[in-house]
Amino acid sequence: MTFLNSALLLGLGFLAVPVILHFLLKQKPKKLLFPALRLLQQKQQRSVRKLRFRHFALMLLRILALGAVVLTLARPSVPPANYNLTFSEVLTLGLLVVAGIVGYTILLRKLSEKKLPPFQHRQQQSRLRNLLTVGSLVAILLFVGWPYQRRLSAEFKQPRQTATSHSLPVAGIMLFDNSLSMSYLEAGETSLQRAQEIARVHLQTLPTESRMAVGESGNDRPMPFQTTISAAQRRIESIETSAAQIPLDDRLREAIKSHDEDRRRILSSQESVDEASRKDRFVRRIYLLTDLSKSAWRPAGSSLLLADLQKEQGINLYLIDVGRTHPRNQAITAVTPSSERVPPGGELLVSATALSQGDDLPAQGVELLMENRQGELLKQGQTTARLDSGFPAEIQFPAIGGFSQRWLHGESRLTGTDPLTFDNTRYFTVQVTDPPQVLVLAPEKSVAQTWITALAPHERIQAALNKFAPHFESVSRLPELSLNVFPVVTLINVTRLNDAAWSQLGRYVEQGGGLIIIAGSTEIQAESYQRATAQQFLPGLLDAWHPIGEFGFAVTNRRHPLFSIYRRLENYGSFSMFENENQVSVSRFWKVTPAEGTTVLATYTDQDRSPAILERRHGQGRTILFTTAVNLPENPNERWTNLPSPLLDAWLFLSFAEQMTDYAARLGEEQYQFVSGQTIPLAVPRQSGERTFLLKHPDLRQTKLTAPAGDTRLTINDVAVPGHYSLLDPTTRETVTAFSVNPPSEESDLTRLTVEDLNDRLGADRFQIAQSLEELKDRINAADLGQEIFPLLLVLVIVFFCGEHLVANRFYDQSHDSAV
Repeated sequence: MTFLNSALLLGLGFLAVPVILHFLLKQKPKKLLFPALRLLQQKQQRSVRKLRFRHFALMLLRILALGAVVLTLARPSVPPANYNLTFSEVLTLGLLVVAGIVGYTILLRKLSEKKLPPFQHRQQQSRLRNLLTVGSLVAILLFVGWPYQRRLSAEFKQPRQTATSHSLPVAGIMLFDNSLSMSYLEAGETSLQRAQEIARVHLQTLPTESRMAVGESGNDRPMPFQTTISAAQRRIESIETSAAQIPLDDRLREAIKSHDEDRRRILSSQESVDEASRKDRFVRRIYLLTDLSKSAWRPAGSSLLLADLQKEQGINLYLIDVGRTHPRNQAITAVTPSSERVPPGGELLVSATALSQGDDLPAQGVELLMENRQGELLKQGQTTARLDSGFPAEIQFPAIGGFSQRWLHGESRLTGTDPLTFDNTRYFTVQVTDPPQVLVLAPEKSVAQTWITALAPHERIQAALNKFAPHFESVSRLPELSLNVFPVVTLINVTRLNDAAWSQLGRYVEQGGGLIIIAGSTEIQAESYQRATAQQFLPGLLDAWHPIGEFGFAVTNRRHPLFSIYRRLENYGSFSMFENENQVSVSRFWKVTPAEGTTVLATYTDQDRSPAILERRHGQGRTILFTTAVNLPENPNERWTNLPSPLLDAWLFLSFAEQMTDYAARLGEEQYQFVSGQTIPLAVPRQSGERTFLLKHPDLRQTKLTAPAGDTRLTINDVAVPGHYSLLDPTTRETVTAFSVNPPSEESDLTRLTVEDLNDRLGADRFQIAQSLEELKDRINAADLGQEIFPLLLVLVIVFFCGEHLVANRFYDQSHDSAV
């Protein structure tokens, strides 16, 4: 046990005062003017004995009261340990108390059955109560007290490294959570600013020769110990929030590693000292300053971190909680354009997802803005949405069109403000480009007309709205065609092909082309599709067409990119309609045996769940096989499906053709929205020599990038600031490509870790939590100098003084009565 004010222990000398008063003021016996009766003499002797005992008890209480006051002012502390009762100890204590009460009740009932005289009954009851009380106390000491003291003794024998005085230097690492959630503003101060202030003030209280390292979760830089405290303060002041983040679990492991390396270096420098006698001259600490948001940690925790903390018991971990207990926030968590590419005369639909945390908002304003050629933001639409706390709300903006530039930068924004502003805006980029040409091959144009119309449904003035420019050729002209100019080739009801044609198509797919094969005719010769040359890249082996029946479609994987439009229109019943046999029906289809490496994307509802849409990758391209028809013969008996029928909603078949062509052509793989810290691949024109570009940042900074000769991809790894980016040709200043960067949507979730979560991640009793500078000081005193028992002694002082007061009043009252 140690004392923070050890000089006050001299006050224990005042414990002699009650003893002196006891002997000096000892009450003299009084003579009673009563007859010398034996009974009264005996009573007098008993009264004198009781009086002496009460004198002694009163003196003892006064001594204990004065001693408790002195000890309390001296602020004693005990070694760091877990002084709380464990669950098993609490359970044992409760069982023993219950057993004592139940036993006393049972024995008291049996005693009442004996019908003893009242005096004897009270005497037996008192004896029974005393015996059970003593027995219960002995049992508690034996079964609770003994294990408790053995556990504390074990902790005292293997203590953590602690400070023996305030002058022992500290080697500490201050690790800051600088995620975007730390920009939460309240009372004019962000969570990060609050953390920086606590760190700055605490640094000024450290003993001389202390060393401090500073780290943050926004990067993986090493955490070297600064040469001076002032250098650490300057490093702390320079920390800002960052969208790119490394989990705090990983950064904590790095901090532990830095401590371990520094300790090894110090011990190895003590060459003149025996290795077993070498000691670390620093008290080691890690300060983690965080708002305890779950998003800053690994979702499942880290067993490696838990093992490191259990191994490095000499490092004290302090969590400084600068977050808010009940945070509130409104955020745009996603913004989705209807397509990454739109034709010059086309329309763009933009949807957003908004989320509220902590508050229910009946009418939250959300607006859509787009940049013009001058870079000015113009409002394109505004709506209101009801936000119920914890439930995302989907927001649809009106269609916009009339685009005059090749690259469109837009953003969805919340109106109004809240404590966390970084997630009130979300950015997107869309390319405006002419519709790509796609090749459609069929025995005759009438067979492919329905598919061609679905790819280009608009004519004349509205032709600019078409997303594809289909080009029809008879399949007989296949050997004469250069397929590489088309991103996708579609074969519709092609009866047969020779090996040369199959080889031509195989090379096209291998080099990155997309091939769609639609088998919807009884005239198809299955043996042609079964040729070895064709089976190198076809998704399956055609067996035979299924006889007439009534079947429907069943989508195997709705998250697959081929169903992207259906997924976007799911709220309008896209999948429900496609899979409803009463609306979309199939009467015939080709039975197919999938090839190795083939993925079945949709099936029929027949007994065998026969494949309907199959995909197989070959080289850099892919082949898609659709095993029923996409045309409508004039004879209704020859129709295989009503999917392209005008009697159904037109958008169902149009979307089907568009998303299958878009996926096969890999046009949808061009991405223009990224998350902070994500690796960004940009498509650039191929050139024989090395090429330089300028990357324009949201703050109008420009950085130089170089693409090696012959490359068509430029990779960027260090983009973290949210906003719009443009890749410029330094000669012409024209935009080569563009993209947008958004913060991780998880940062908007301010759900906090509980103590139970921290126990699972860091280990119970392996860390201390503080929410202010004063609490941090108390936690450090408890861990380094021992646990103060000031509150306990203060309670004992109150108990002793109250006891002394009661005993003294009762004693003097009785003495006065006796004198009378």
